[in-house]
Amino acid sequence: MSAAYTSLPTQANGTSDYPPTRTKALLSRLTPAAPPTRIRRLLLFIAVLALSSLFILYLAFSSSLPSSSIFPVAQETLNDHNFGYMPPGDPTSPWFRDSHPVLHTRLFLARAQAEIRARKLDTCNGQLSTPMVDGYVDAAQLYCSPNHSSPAPASITCFPARGPGSPNEWWPYPQSFCASRNLGHTLSWGGSPEHGQFTGACSLTGAGEQLKADMGREGFVGKDFNEADNGVKDGKRDCGEIITHPVLFVPRQDRWNPFHVGEDLVTTFLALTIFSRHGAAPISSLSSFFQGGSKLWTSLPEAYSAYAAGSTSEFLKARKQLAEEVKSTAGLQLMFLDEYLPTVSLFAPLYDRMGAFPPRRTAAEALGDGGPTCFSSVFHSVGAGASLLSGTGVGKEWGCASELVWGASLWLRWLWGMEALPGGELDLEEDLFRRDAMAKRAPVGQLQDHRPPVQVLFLSREKFDALTKHQNKKLSSWQESRHITNEHELVDGLRKGLEGLCRIVTDVGRGTPSSHTPGSYDCTYTDTDVLPGAWGVDLHPREARALGLSRTPTAPSPEVAPRQEEVTSENHVDTVPPRALRFSTLDPTTAALPAQLGAVGRADVVVSVHAGALGLMLFMPTGHASVVELVPSGAHGNYHFHNMAAMLGMQYEKVDVGRQVNVQKVVQAVQRVVGGHLER
Repeated sequence: MSAAYTSLPTQANGTSDYPPTRTKALLSRLTPAAPPTRIRRLLLFIAVLALSSLFILYLAFSSSLPSSSIFPVAQETLNDHNFGYMPPGDPTSPWFRDSHPVLHTRLFLARAQAEIRARKLDTCNGQLSTPMVDGYVDAAQLYCSPNHSSPAPASITCFPARGPGSPNEWWPYPQSFCASRNLGHTLSWGGSPEHGQFTGACSLTGAGEQLKADMGREGFVGKDFNEADNGVKDGKRDCGEIITHPVLFVPRQDRWNPFHVGEDLVTTFLALTIFSRHGAAPISSLSSFFQGGSKLWTSLPEAYSAYAAGSTSEFLKARKQLAEEVKSTAGLQLMFLDEYLPTVSLFAPLYDRMGAFPPRRTAAEALGDGGPTCFSSVFHSVGAGASLLSGTGVGKEWGCASELVWGASLWLRWLWGMEALPGGELDLEEDLFRRDAMAKRAPVGQLQDHRPPVQVLFLSREKFDALTKHQNKKLSSWQESRHITNEHELVDGLRKGLEGLCRIVTDVGRGTPSSHTPGSYDCTYTDTDVLPGAWGVDLHPREARALGLSRTPTAPSPEVAPRQEEVTSENHVDTVPPRALRFSTLDPTTAALPAQLGAVGRADVVVSVHAGALGLMLFMPTGHASVVELVPSGAHGNYHFHNMAAMLGMQYEKVDVGRQVNVQKVVQAVQRVVGGHLER
């Protein structure tokens, strides 16, 4: 038995030898017979200990925390995980919902218009911009006229793409958004029609008959509609469920390819923008298709430009006016008639933040209870065919910016906490709470000792290809055309090439490589695959130490510091502060959606072989980010991401590669692009 081991006492309870003599002496001091002075000392000690604990808690949670210059790491941790007040309208809250998407899409559209004009970008005469919306709204026609003898007269108004004289006559497929009042819907549950049956007390108009014929096989609400007083019994509406808040039906064409998912998201943005102009007007005023009017539609972008320049009054006034004009669309809910449940769709969370209520998915939950579901106000979006991302043709180059795609990107980024809402919260009290909660964060524009980081992300296909081979024994022809055989060598080359740009390398626990040759840029290179906590923050403590800086501010809140315009300097080493250059890899096969968005949405440069994952560039910073696409010979003639980059105002670099990639060729192209970001 070890000498350090002491056995438990073996005497029976009650013997005079237990407890031991020393323990008896200690316990005797705490008995009522102990001198009063000792008891008072004990009580005083307990009181001091309790007061000290309360004082420490007060310091920890007080708003007057120590400055970051005194406790840099602790301050960064507190700021980066702000547990203070989070109003319901704050996208950084896990419970966030966009309760008024119609209003917010208009605000972000105005910002997109202002930013595109400020950069003097070509929009090809607005072919994918706001003139499109004008074309849809101007072509509005009464598809189904209300039967006023019914207790629930219904109506359908449609907005076809190819109206006479419309700027959208070039659109490649028949297409029509629609808005309805007082329709009923009955599920088919696998029967015909596929998406169930809409019914309503209205009569098809002559224009409606023509539109139905023009639409052919393309899906729209008229395809699944029957004229009937379904839902009326004994002169009253007989509904299993009545939904009085506005609803947007969203058809989706895909559940797993990020590019096609992006198409559906952009189409949803377009639908909300169109309906912001119509607003599902009451049946008594169906001839009034504009909910606001052309003045606000054209003046809001100019007001935002003034707002961005520091003159806020006109934009805030216009914003309040817009909120009043589209108030009938507040409280909107999304509904899906397809089979893409969250259990089978990685991208379901992209929609879960849209709308005042959680989306309804009829594939798993029946609408109504023993009868049709009756809707007061419904907007019907469009499904497959073409979208803003593919309507001009993915087999040819497109080189113009799109106000609508740009605005959709800003809105989607805001939904995930990566952009500021134009004008902030309308509720003054919430806005004051927000400012207090974010006060300790340091905006980018106020940091003088360093600049924002440049973050480079490589999208990998290695695990996806390996998993596909394991499951199917081989790759399909289109998968084979995107497969490269030396990805490991390529990633190593990118790491070394980016490291060579910087003066110093961040110590990530492995020490600075002794062979590092200082580069020409005043930056520190960080491999965030090894130091993942650095991705997305303004400056990691290890980077601050590498650059010789005394403080480590955290990433700025988008509510406090919107993205700043870059300033180019020729003599970047001597005249501008240093920064961090980071490199990371992401394989979407093994990363959940929030992780993918957090990586891509905060990347300045994305490098990837031509693949659907590049569709996530919809979440990259508009007008700022760069994309380097590696195009194997089997993918030549596909301009999906070249065109998206142009629509979003992003730099695009194409590198033709073979299955065995020329690593040096790719590294040099990436160095050129990243060097441009380092000089900004």
